[in-house]
Amino acid sequence: MVGLFDLKNKPGFGMIGEKILHYKISEKLGAGGMGIVYKAEDTKLKREVAIKFLPHHIANSEAELKRFEFEAQAAAALNHPSITTIHSIEEYEDPRKGKEMFIVMEYIEGKELKEIVAEKPGELLPIDKIVNYAVQIAEGLAAAHEKGIIHRDIKSSNIMITGKDQVKIMDFGLAKSSAGFNFTKAGSTVGTVSYMSPEQALGRHADARSDIWSFGIVLYEMLTGHVPFEGDYEQSIIYSIINIDPAPVSSVIKYPPLLEHIVAKCLQKDPANRYQNISEVLSEIQNYFDIGSTASGNRIKKQLSSVSFETRKKIKVSKIIYGIILLAVISIAVLTGRHFIESLFNSKHIEQEQHLAVLPLVDIGGNASNKAFCSGLMETLTSKLTELQQFHNNLWVIPVSEILHNKVTNPGDAYKLFGINLAVTGSLQRIGKNFRLTLNLINAENLRQINSSVIDVNEKDFNILQNKSVISLLEMLNLELNPKLSGILEIGNTNVPEAYEYYVQGRGYLQNKKNINDIESAVNSFLFAIRKDSLYALAHSGLAQAYWEKYELVKNNKWAHDAVKESERAYALNKNIAYVNIILGNIHDGTGKYREAVNDYNRALNIDPVSYEAYQGLANTYENQGLMQEAESTFKRAINMQPDNWIGYNSLGVYYYKHSLYDDAISQFRKVIELNPKNYLGYSNLGGMYYFQNKLKEASEMFEKAFKIKQSYTVASNLGTLYYIQGKYNESAAKYEEALQINDQDYTIWGNLGAAYYWAPGERGKAKDAYLHAIKLAEEARKVNPMDPDLISALAGYYSMVGEKAKAAELADRSLKLSPHDAEIMFRAGCTYEQLGDRKKAIEWIINSIKNGYSITDVGNQPDLKKLVADDRYKEGVLKIKKNVK
Repeated sequence: MVGLFDLKNKPGFGMIGEKILHYKISEKLGAGGMGIVYKAEDTKLKREVAIKFLPHHIANSEAELKRFEFEAQAAAALNHPSITTIHSIEEYEDPRKGKEMFIVMEYIEGKELKEIVAEKPGELLPIDKIVNYAVQIAEGLAAAHEKGIIHRDIKSSNIMITGKDQVKIMDFGLAKSSAGFNFTKAGSTVGTVSYMSPEQALGRHADARSDIWSFGIVLYEMLTGHVPFEGDYEQSIIYSIINIDPAPVSSVIKYPPLLEHIVAKCLQKDPANRYQNISEVLSEIQNYFDIGSTASGNRIKKQLSSVSFETRKKIKVSKIIYGIILLAVISIAVLTGRHFIESLFNSKHIEQEQHLAVLPLVDIGGNASNKAFCSGLMETLTSKLTELQQFHNNLWVIPVSEILHNKVTNPGDAYKLFGINLAVTGSLQRIGKNFRLTLNLINAENLRQINSSVIDVNEKDFNILQNKSVISLLEMLNLELNPKLSGILEIGNTNVPEAYEYYVQGRGYLQNKKNINDIESAVNSFLFAIRKDSLYALAHSGLAQAYWEKYELVKNNKWAHDAVKESERAYALNKNIAYVNIILGNIHDGTGKYREAVNDYNRALNIDPVSYEAYQGLANTYENQGLMQEAESTFKRAINMQPDNWIGYNSLGVYYYKHSLYDDAISQFRKVIELNPKNYLGYSNLGGMYYFQNKLKEASEMFEKAFKIKQSYTVASNLGTLYYIQGKYNESAAKYEEALQINDQDYTIWGNLGAAYYWAPGERGKAKDAYLHAIKLAEEARKVNPMDPDLISALAGYYSMVGEKAKAAELADRSLKLSPHDAEIMFRAGCTYEQLGDRKKAIEWIINSIKNGYSITDVGNQPDLKKLVADDRYKEGVLKIKKNVK
C-alpha cells in the first residue's frame, strides 16, 4: 500500500534466531545512523561477537557502501585496549534483498558511559573514575590519530565501560582517514549535535582537533552530569556551539583547577586555540595526577577520594606542583587572601589599562524569562561599570549595543574586534529559591582566567544582586570602591526584589528590538515592575523605551504618546539617572522636540561624562536639525574623552560616510586600524569608502584583509559586490555563494546572488530560484517586523525581478512612506521602478537619493541602471546637483 513502509526491506527484519554465514543472531543491541548492531554467536570460533549491518536506505548508495568498507578498514587497523576490536568484514547474498555487508567486531559486556553518568541523579561520578575514563579515552584517540584516523563522533553513548572499568571506544562509522577519501559531502554536518565541534557545525574541514573538542564535551559531561550545549532544537544547540561560551565547570562544582583548564582549552571555538593533539591532554592529566599508562596495565597511583556530590560541592581540590615556591605562595596567600593558586599557575595579573567587555551571560537550565533576565543583567552590569569609567582614567567599557550588534559572545572575538584586554563571562543558575551568579574575569588575549567569583542570593534579596556583582567585579579589577562609587551604585535602586527582577527581565527582552513579541514581553515585564514599585524610575524609563520601540515597529501614535508620558514620569521621579535622561532624549528627538532632547543628553553627560549612548544621541539630534558642525564636534568630544578607544573614531567615520565625506571617513577608519590592527570592521569600513570612491583595487585589498582576520559573510558579500560592479559576474556569484556557506539565512545575500546569476553568462536560469529564496526569508522576517523600510524596499526589488510587478510597486511605495528621507531607500525604490519600466519615477527617486548623499559612483556601477544613467533626464539632474554643491 502506498504510504506504508515495507518492513521486509529493513535490515534485520526477522533476523533474530537466523544464521547468516557462520553467525547465529541472538538479539538486537542497537541502531544508529550508520548501522544496526546485533549480538551473535560465531559458530566457527565459538565466541560471542557483535555484527553491524548497513541500513537499507544507505546500502543502495555506492558511495555509502565504500564508506562502510572504509569504516571497517580504518577501525581494523587499530589495535588498542581502548578501541573496539574489528574481526572481519563479511558479505552474503540475502534472497530477499540481494548482497548484504556487515562488520564483525568484539562483543562488549558493559554500559554506555552516558548511562553511567545519568544513573544516579544528583550525584556525580567519583573523581578517580572520571580521570581513569578520561585517560583511557585520550589514549584510544591518540592511537587512532597516530594512524591518521579521526573518529568525528566521540560522545558518551559511543563509549562503553566494561565491568572492570575498561573503556572501549565504539563506532568508527563517522571516521575519516587523513590519507584516504572523505565520503561526507562538503558542507554537510556530521556527528551528534551536542558533541559536535564548531567546524563540524559549520560544515567545514574537521581534523583531529575536532575529536579533541568532543573529548572536552565528554569530560565536561562526566564532571557536571550534563553536556555544556543544550536546547530544545538542533539549530539552537548549533547556534550555542558556534557562538556561546559554555558555563565553566566551576559554576557547578569545584574541581582540581587543571581539569577545568583542560575542558576550557578543549572547548575553544577556534581549533588553533585548542590542544593541537590529544597527547598534550593525556600528558597534562598524567603528570598532574601521577598516573601510569592505563594501556600498559598500570592504574592511577594517586587516587582522589570518592565523595558524594553534596560533600564535594564544598571542597576545592588543588595541587601545587612548583615545589620550593610553595611556602612563599602560602605566605602571600595569608597576607592578601587573593587567589594565589590561580596567579601561580597562570602568571595572572591585572593590566594597568583596563579595556573591558561584559559578554552575554549563560542561563543554566532556565526558561525564556530567565534567559531574558540574563541578557538584562549583562546590560545593567555594563551600564553601572560604564558610569564608573569617569573615576578611573584607565578603564573603558565596551557598550552593550556594540557587543550585541556585532554578536560577540566569547573573549577571543571580543579581543580581536574591540582590542580589549579583559572580558567578563558568567552564568546564572536558579537553585530552588536561590540564585547563583558566577562571574569570570578573563585575559582576552591569552584566554586564561584571571579571577572568578560566585554570588549567591535568595529571591527575597534579589534586588541586591546587581550591586554585589559590580562590587565583586571591582574587587577582581583591583579598583577601589570609594564613597562616590557607592553613591552611583545605589542611585535608582528599588527595595522591592520582584520589581528589580521584572525590570532586568524587561531590559533583556528589549535587546531584540525587531521582534514584536519580545517588545510585548518587555512592556509586560516593566508594567509588572511598576506594579510592585510604582516609584521605580528606571522601570518607568524601561517602559517608555519599550513603548517607543513598539511605536517604531507598528507606527501607531498611541505608543509614541505613552512613551512620552512614561519617560516624563521617570524624569519626575528621579532626574539624576543617566539612563532616565537618555531615554527621555531619545523620545524627544523622535518626536521632533530637538531643543529638549539636547538638554536631556547634556544632563546625562553631566551625570556620566563618558556615556557612549548620550554622545551618540546628542550628535544624532544635532544632525536631525541640520546642525552638522555641532554634530561633528559632539563625536569629537566623545573621542577626546577616550582617545585610545576606537569606537569613537568609528562612529565619526560612519557620520562622515553618511554625508559622502569619504576622505574624512577614511582618516577615521585608518585610526580604528591603528588603534586595533585586529579589527576586521576597520578594514571592511575602509574598503567600503574606497568602493564609493571607485578605488576598486584598494577596496579589494581592504576587504581581503578583513576576511583574513575574520571569515565574515558580510565581508565575503562585499567582495562579491566588487566583482559585480566590475562586470565579473561569475566571480561575484562564487563570492556570494561563499558568503552563504557561512550564513545562509540573510535574505540580502540571496538577493545579491540572484543579481549575479542574472547577469552571469549561462547562469540566468538560477537567478529566479535565488530571488525566490530571498523572498521567502524576507517574508519570514517581515512577520517579525512588518514596518521595516529596509526589508520592504529589498522585497520590492526581489518581487520586481520575479515578475510580480504590482506587489513590487506597492512595496516600493510603502518603503518610501515609512522612511521618506533615507537615501538608501530612495535608491532601491528607483532601481525597482526601473525594473518595472517606469523610467520617469526611477530617475526621480535616484536623483533624490543622490541629493540625500547616495554615491553617484555606485549608481553608475549598477548594470541594471546603465540605460537610466545614459538618459538625458538623469544627466541633467546630476548636473544640477553638482552645480548646487559648488
